[in-house]
Amino acid sequence: MTRVLLTIVIVATAWSLSSYGYYWLGPVVGAEIGYNDAPVLFAVYYAAWAALVFVVFREPFRNWVNHQFQGDRVTLAMAMLLVFTIYALFVIPRLPATEWVRSETPVEFFYANAQYFLPKSVEILFQQILIAALILALHSLGLSLRTISLSVALMFGSFHLTLALAYDNPLYVARYSVAATLFGAIVPYLILKLRNGFLISYAIHWSYYAIDIALIHYVFAAT
Repeated sequence: MTRVLLTIVIVATAWSLSSYGYYWLGPVVGAEIGYNDAPVLFAVYYAAWAALVFVVFREPFRNWVNHQFQGDRVTLAMAMLLVFTIYALFVIPRLPATEWVRSETPVEFFYANAQYFLPKSVEILFQQILIAALILALHSLGLSLRTISLSVALMFGSFHLTLALAYDNPLYVARYSVAATLFGAIVPYLILKLRNGFLISYAIHWSYYAIDIALIHYVFAAT
């Protein structure tokens, strides 16, 4: 139980500090929309966070990595990278131009361009490592898959409620929190039961943003 509590504290702390660092670093480097204006910087920033948490959780990851990534992992990873790159470079620039017509300030993701998805992809990797660490810690207690799924759903959804600290758009916060809760409910099955489930989980996570940006461009298409 001590290990689980420590894992939760580390996950919550890493998530919070990385987010704080992002909002602090943006103005320092003159990046109004960080991921758009300084994509390489923030890709390196989240890569450092991903490496740090992987090292912190290297022991529980050791056996899991050998079991999780088997056979066609390289082919699957390369196929995912190719599809994501094509989508970012060729699909996103061809989506309809957007026009914000509401009174409240739009969230940063509203302005996401092709470059935005470079650091976003690395940030998703960072989050996936945190989620995997949390799942493995809960699994070490001998909990049922249903209990782990419920716990991760509640925690992952709750983490996203902190978006309210940065954005005054209740619909945005609610939409992402609900999506995170649903994703948190299925990801333990992917991580614990499926071969290459980490890659599948990453693909689902990334695809959510890909679909969301497409919907934004069509819903707020300029007249």
